[in-house]
Amino acid sequence: MTDARSRILTTLRESDDLDAVLDGFDLERLMEGFDGPLLAHDRRPELVALLCLDRARDLSPAVLAKVVHAMRSVRNRATFSGAIRSVMDALEGEAFRDFKYRLNATGDRHDLEHLVFERLTHADRRHVLRRIAEESSKRQDHELRILSDIDDTVKCMLHDRRYARGTIYPGAVAFLTELDNGAAAEPSRPGDLTFVTARPEGPKALIEQYTRDALAPLGLPPHAVLGGSFFNLVTKASIAARKLQNFEHERQLFPECRYLFVGDSGQADPQVGAAMVARAPDFVARVLIHDVTGVDAGRRRRWSRQGISTFETYSGAARLACGLGLVSEEGVARVHAAVLEGLAGDGPREASRASLVATAEREVQA
Repeated sequence: MTDARSRILTTLRESDDLDAVLDGFDLERLMEGFDGPLLAHDRRPELVALLCLDRARDLSPAVLAKVVHAMRSVRNRATFSGAIRSVMDALEGEAFRDFKYRLNATGDRHDLEHLVFERLTHADRRHVLRRIAEESSKRQDHELRILSDIDDTVKCMLHDRRYARGTIYPGAVAFLTELDNGAAAEPSRPGDLTFVTARPEGPKALIEQYTRDALAPLGLPPHAVLGGSFFNLVTKASIAARKLQNFEHERQLFPECRYLFVGDSGQADPQVGAAMVARAPDFVARVLIHDVTGVDAGRRRRWSRQGISTFETYSGAARLACGLGLVSEEGVARVHAAVLEGLAGDGPREASRASLVATAEREVQA
């Protein structure tokens, strides 16, 4: 087996088109194949050094992102951390940006936020965040990143009595898709949409993965999930604190972007949104709050002064986003059609259906 590993390393080292070679590899199995028994010599550092230091400049951002994701089983923190630092130093411009976004859409907990804030050493984290800031400062435009809550924002779960529990809100997926396609520089490019939630990761991130799995069948654009911990479920203040921490991580990872936050009135999202606007007024386009608790007119006016708009159906959310220049009129029409189709289904409670349709029609014309 040792001879086989040596031959693989030699082949990869001498390959003229390493990017094409690795693009066809099962990188997960390749990395696992270099992990020897506990008492044997672990040769993964040699493979990591070859791919992330010696030949990183020969690899495309797409292949490098796959290499880094396959490296998640590397137990030695210094080896892993140093390799990520080296990759970030090897890239610049559009390649750096593409690599960053691809890492943010891995489909599991091993995304950009996890990598930078949990897997890197303190020194390497500071270095990587400096590199991100340097590369971001070269950009003159500000792309939109969409931050969205889940419970009572995308799915009826806690406070909303108008729908059956577990219902995906009519038009929610269509709205997030229109934002992703209409506001991003590259429609459906991986990594523009992030779900920010206080739901805990749980042991081995099983709860966070459950959240990802529940979102997967909905037809959403590529996205990341930033979760919380059991300690953040005690009070609204602790929930807000965790979501704000997630926002601060986002700002450090994507300082070149503007943000739109979509939440609901049931927990701490208005407070989170107001704090986001206060901390970064030039970078938060608006906060949109799904009213699931019957917010009165006075509170809506106060929230509006803090950069927060409210909506009751996603027809209203699309109209608000259109007013901000983030969704086209055609996009509003598509979201409204999805809302009406959803309201004709099984999700809404019968007593609320007619009122919801009337509200959607009113909001789309606002």
